[in-house]
Amino acid sequence: MSSTDFRGLVPASDDPTQQAIVSLIKKLAKNTIANQIELIDSDNEDIYSNGQDMDTVIKYHSELSSTHSFDFSREYFPPFEPDGDILRTWIRGTNTGNSTKDISTFNHTASIHGDPTLVDGTLDLGTFTGAIKSIAMRMNRPTSDFENLEYLSIDDHADIRIGSLATGFSIFVRVRLFSLADQNGRAPTIFEKTEDATPTNAYMLQAKSDGKLLFITKKGGTTTAKETAAGTVTTNTVYDIFLTFAVSGAVEHIYVNGVDKTLTTFAGSVNWQTSTTDYDLFLFRRGPDEEEGMVYGDLYDYKYYREKVVSQTEVTHHYTNKWTISDIGFGQVMITNHWSTAFTGGGLGGPSFTSGSFTTTSFEV
Repeated sequence: MSSTDFRGLVPASDDPTQQAIVSLIKKLAKNTIANQIELIDSDNEDIYSNGQDMDTVIKYHSELSSTHSFDFSREYFPPFEPDGDILRTWIRGTNTGNSTKDISTFNHTASIHGDPTLVDGTLDLGTFTGAIKSIAMRMNRPTSDFENLEYLSIDDHADIRIGSLATGFSIFVRVRLFSLADQNGRAPTIFEKTEDATPTNAYMLQAKSDGKLLFITKKGGTTTAKETAAGTVTTNTVYDIFLTFAVSGAVEHIYVNGVDKTLTTFAGSVNWQTSTTDYDLFLFRRGPDEEEGMVYGDLYDYKYYREKVVSQTEVTHHYTNKWTISDIGFGQVMITNHWSTAFTGGGLGGPSFTSGSFTTTSFEV
């Protein structure tokens, strides 16, 4: 009569052969367990797992605060931008992180590379009445661990190409530069975009070491390159720059702080990015994977108007009110998602009741 061993391995028996087999199995199991324990405890064996390292940072800019006393003393009017048609890109340098939203409503989000920081823009945009009046994104500062690696890029899209344009385009950019020196042999490139390998269609804006601005447009294989006749920009100064290109006649204009600058034909060679496959738009960098032509400066705004060549009058409107080509006065432009509390006076100060308050007409029922 046999029974089952509690280990459930083999039947128990008085047979010497079966007993020998059971004993051998026990020894093998014990030896195997001992070897496994030795491997775990051994200094020669490491047990590890692979995982993705992540760096997370929270930035708190306590000094970048603004106030607005809203006292109903003026009228506000809706601007042209965004219009859902002509303005195809509007990037503002007001936040950090992985990306910044395109507020034109066309969703051309800009990727943020490196580690830019936010600074006091110093420019009064007519939006706030106290403390910080504007904010800008500073890139490629010498103290950054990512100096000459900080820039923005926007994915290539038909909305921001010029090859198929019939009328033309306009670009507005508000910047403050801290260096005009060539960077690795290239002039600071405020923006650049190519659309094909040659390229046949492309556009770019550079700030030269002598303070001249160089605007280059290549459409259908024909290059139009104009620069301001004299030094136009200096360091540590905020500039509103409007660029226009009319397809008819291939006419360029460069407006700086509302003034249509005198231009001359650029006599030098035009150096587009070396990449023939990456057609993204780059801000504060000349093309992808090239540490040359980087911009050390502040970015406030970048706007791209498709199939619209803005006029001198519209440029003047924009420079006056800081926000739009619409004819709206300074401080009277409606701003989306902007809010403030109504200021009605009172609070700490003089008494809230005077002798004149306690009269029969003051407390009428």
